[in-house]
Amino acid sequence: MAIGLSMIFTSIMMIALPAFINAVGMPEVLGGAWIGGTIDATGAVVAAGAFLGDKALNVAATIKMIQNILIGLIAFGVAVYWATKVENNGKAKIGASEIWKRFPKFILGFLGASLLFSALYAGMSPAYSSALIDHGLIGGFTSDLRGWMFCLAFVSIGLSVNFKELKHQFSGGKPLILYICGQLFNLALTLLMAYIMFYVVFPEITDLI
Repeated sequence: MAIGLSMIFTSIMMIALPAFINAVGMPEVLGGAWIGGTIDATGAVVAAGAFLGDKALNVAATIKMIQNILIGLIAFGVAVYWATKVENNGKAKIGASEIWKRFPKFILGFLGASLLFSALYAGMSPAYSSALIDHGLIGGFTSDLRGWMFCLAFVSIGLSVNFKELKHQFSGGKPLILYICGQLFNLALTLLMAYIMFYVVFPEITDLI
């Protein structure tokens, strides 16, 4: 139910949020940070940021990547706690295989790719790394592949959402009300924090973007 609600509202926000940002004339950096901090799915963040421009896309993707790493670590901690203290009642130790099973593997892929490409950038001249990696591998060779993968990911998520099965869980509308209230609070708080960080605390970084 939680994933289904999240994906439904993610699809809506992916279109509505950039439209609102453009309508009110919000700066691209602030809009990108707001998108990166509020839209749940990484693919939707990239798509929404692209609606605003390259600057917003880069800021949104960076914020979301940082958030993804933190979410993965927190989720791992919660999973270990739940397995050892709640499901197990603290009676027996949980083995390494169970911890590995619950560990969010995407963190390893993200860190591995980041370290690899950082090393490649460090070992090449700026012009060569830009031509080979930015425009060749990332902007050229894998661009269409990544686009199709994003599409397939959203289609796959849609295949797993069965409204008939979810219907009985929405009795009284309380889960929907809870999600909307939480998301509105998230939107307001993230916008405030994005403004404080990019325009009050670190304005010199914003000027360089």
